Parts: sequence; structure tokens; C-alpha cells
Amino acid sequence: MDFYNLFVYVLTFIGLFATSFYVINLFYYKKQERNPNEKPLKVSVIIPAYNEEKTIVSTIKSILSTNYPKDLLEIIVVDDGSIDKTYALAKKFASSVNPRVKIFTKSNGGKGSALNLGIKHAGGEIIITMDADTFVSPDSVRKMMNYFYSKDVMSVTPSMGVYEPKNIWQRVQQIEYFLGVFLRKSFASLNAIHVTPGAFSAYRKEFFEKYGGYDEKNITEDLEIALRMQSKRFIIENAPEAVIYTRGPMTFKTLLVQRRRWYTGLVKNLWAYRHLFGFKRGPLGYLTLPLAIVAIFSSMFLTTYTLIRTIDNLHHELSSLMTINFQFYNNFELNSFIVQRFVINLFSQPVFVITFLFLVILGSYLIFARKKMRFTESLKWSYIVFIALFAILFTIWWTISFIYIIFNKKVVWRENAKE
Repeated sequence: MDFYNLFVYVLTFIGLFATSFYVINLFYYKKQERNPNEKPLKVSVIIPAYNEEKTIVSTIKSILSTNYPKDLLEIIVVDDGSIDKTYALAKKFASSVNPRVKIFTKSNGGKGSALNLGIKHAGGEIIITMDADTFVSPDSVRKMMNYFYSKDVMSVTPSMGVYEPKNIWQRVQQIEYFLGVFLRKSFASLNAIHVTPGAFSAYRKEFFEKYGGYDEKNITEDLEIALRMQSKRFIIENAPEAVIYTRGPMTFKTLLVQRRRWYTGLVKNLWAYRHLFGFKRGPLGYLTLPLAIVAIFSSMFLTTYTLIRTIDNLHHELSSLMTINFQFYNNFELNSFIVQRFVINLFSQPVFVITFLFLVILGSYLIFARKKMRFTESLKWSYIVFIALFAILFTIWWTISFIYIIFNKKVVWRENAKE
């Protein structure tokens, strides 16, 4: 058995162990919720927006349509120096018709600075950060508030999905987000959530007052604030029944830019909070964070090596045919042979032991997500696209991110965005 085969089987064992551990903990995890007779919490929803004229109206309408008590919900829109019609469109909601809506504008300074301005003007006990391209189910806010059952619960996260996926890039994200529904709930059972999604997460305002606001220089502020909460030994909960949808990037380029920011931010923040690793920090330190790192490097290695090994085997086969002067009838026959042998060689690799395991695990995650999110539409095509493309895309995203980290290249929110 060569190193490659041994590596595959070791990873298979680790994957089975980790999955079993998460499932067992989730099975025995008993959620605690607030007593419905307790005093309801006042909520401030902060929507930072930069050039979001296409979605800002529907986003504001979405949060206004929630069934949370109207006298306990305020909406604060912070225009971060937009150069389109974002401010003008949002301003129409700030009137006597909607006294709950407040609009602020400022020079462009980034999402963190916009959120901090909103927090400064917020009157709620709970702060919800909401991206300007997010849509919520009517009962999401109410369900999330039920999870603030203790003063130690500093944040509650929802279930996230991709809003109306239309192409292959959004379909890949759709399945990826559904995977996150199960994982986030599993992490919550261990108090090991290390990202509070900026699209829609709830926080106690007192945390910002005591430990400071968002790091305005951080490119993944939602990751940093979660790690900061974990470092203070607070609880981050998850409300899987609270469903929200966000618009996923529609092109390869915009998706790459997003993941480049996510991944470089992850590396930099994990290094900044490296003291969270270790047995003293519980499952977060000895399981969740180490496994995340193992998964990144092992996936990159396996995907790259498997493709190289498959292509090399195909090259040897073609070379052998050439030595006996074998001639293909035409280019179609040659191309058909190459495709067939490539697929056969690829699926004969030991890595497909992990692939089969992954497919089984993925199926169970999707069942969990569909049930919690009450999702009834077919996922067939999204599932096929995800299986075909994700490993390669994941390797590309991480390779480019590591290049940016190694050479200390500047990472921006979006191409041509002002900083």
C-alpha cells in the first residue's frame, strides 16, 4: 500500500469518526428556549448597504413583513457612501408610514464601520445584522429570540439558503449552504460555532458595549466577532427553524472574489485567535477548528493528486497505443477514448472510498436541512452540479487564497469596490 492509499483510508476513518461524533452529540443535544411568558426582547435590525439599489427595497420589505411585535422591532439602514440610488430608495421607507425605519448615510468606510454606526444608534437589546441582499421568513426573528435563554448566549445564528439559484455557480452554493445547516446545528451542540453569518445573525448589544464593536479593518468581520465571543467563553446558539435566504454570486469571478476574501480572512483570524486551539477550549479547540484545517489541506491534496494521477495514467495508455502504431479512425473516436479512459481511471482511484462516504453523509445532511428549512423543491440538478464541481472549485479557491496570503496581496470585498 503506497502513501496515497494509506492517506485516503486514514482520512476515511477521520471522516467517519468526526461525523459520528457530531451526529451523536446532536442527537443528545436538548435545546433550551426562553419561557414565552418572559418579557419580549427589543430588536434592532441593522442593514449596511453599499450600491445595493437592486435589492435594498425587497430586503427592507422582507424584514418589515416579519411577525415579530412591531413595537419591539426597529430597522436601521446605513448607507455606506453608495454612488447609486441605494440611499434614495431606502429613504422612502423612513416616514410616518414606517416610523420603525431609520436611515443613516456616511462616507464609504466598509461594512464594519457601517455596522458600528448602526449599533451606536440602535435602541434594541438585541442587534441583528442583515445584508442588503437577504430575505427572511416571517417567523425567523421570533424563533431566533427564543434561543436567548441565558445571559451567556451572546449570539444566535439562523439556517441559510441561496435565493432562487439560477445557474451552476449558485447551485453549487445552494448545496454548500444546505450542508452548513446541519454543521452549524452540530457545532451549536458543542458550543463550537466559529462564524456568525453576516447575512443575518443576532447578538446581545451588551457584548458590543463591553468588548467593542466590529473590527473595521477585518475582511471577515462576522468570523472575527464569533471568535472573539468564543475567546470570552460565551455561547453561540443556532436556530435551524429560522430560515433566511441570500443572493449567491452569479459568476465564477464574483464567486472567486467572495471565497478569496472568506478564506484569507479565515486564515488570518485563526492565527490571531490561535489560543482557541487545544483541549482547554473544549470541542472547538480539539476537534472543530483542527478538523477544519485538516479538511482544507487534505481536500486540496487529494483533488490535485488524483487529477494528476489520472491524467498520467491516461498518458501512459496513449503512449502504449502509439508504440504499437495504433491509429484512431478520427478525432471523435480519439476524444471518446480519452473521455472514457479518463472517467474509468478517475473512478478507479482509492479516493472514491472517501467520495462514496461523502455522498452518504451529504445525503443525510440534505435531509436534515430540507426538514428544518421546510424546503420542498427538487435539489437533483444542484446536487449533481455540486458533486461534479465542488472539489475542483474548492481547490482553486484555496490555492488562490494562499497565494494572496503568502505574497501579502490586498484582498477587497468586491472587484472595483471602494475601501
